[in-house]
Amino acid sequence: MEANVKFSLFSKIITIVVFGLLIGIGVYCAFTGDSKGIIVLLICLILLIPSLYYSPKSIKVDDNTITINTYLSKHKLLLHNIESVDYYLPMMVNFRICASGGLMGYWGIFRGMDIGNYMAYYGKSSDCFLVKMKNGDKYVLGCENPDIIMKYIESKLSN
Repeated sequence: MEANVKFSLFSKIITIVVFGLLIGIGVYCAFTGDSKGIIVLLICLILLIPSLYYSPKSIKVDDNTITINTYLSKHKLLLHNIESVDYYLPMMVNFRICASGGLMGYWGIFRGMDIGNYMAYYGKSSDCFLVKMKNGDKYVLGCENPDIIMKYIESKLSN
C-alpha cells in the first residue's frame, strides 16, 4: 500500500520563494558578470541536495517495512521493530534540531515538548502519525489518507 505526501500551502510557498530567489539572484549575477552569482548557485545546490535526499514523496507499507520514498533515496523502517503507531499533530513550537520547517516539506530531526526528539517526514501537519520503535526512536510520518495507512500498519503488526 502506498500513499503520496502532499505539501501544505505554506511549504509550497516557502519552497518556491527560496529557490526562486536563489536562482534569480544567481542568474542576475551571472549575466552582470558578478562572481557572487557562483556563490549563490553553490548555496542553492547546498540547499537542494539534502532537500531532495530527505523531502518525503510517498510512504509505502508492505509485509516487512515502511518505506519513506524521497526524491533521491528510500528510508526504511522494519515492521518487526515497531512498538506502536498513533495519531500525532506536530506543534508549531517544536524545535528544529537539524531540519526543514517548510522547505520541500517538513523533514529532519525535531524536538517536541511532548515526545522528545523525533525524525520527521511529512508535508502537512494534519496528515501525520507517530511511529514509535522498540529501541525508543520516534518517527513522525505524514501522507494522504493517514487513517488507512495506520490501520494497514496495525494489521501487519498484529500478525
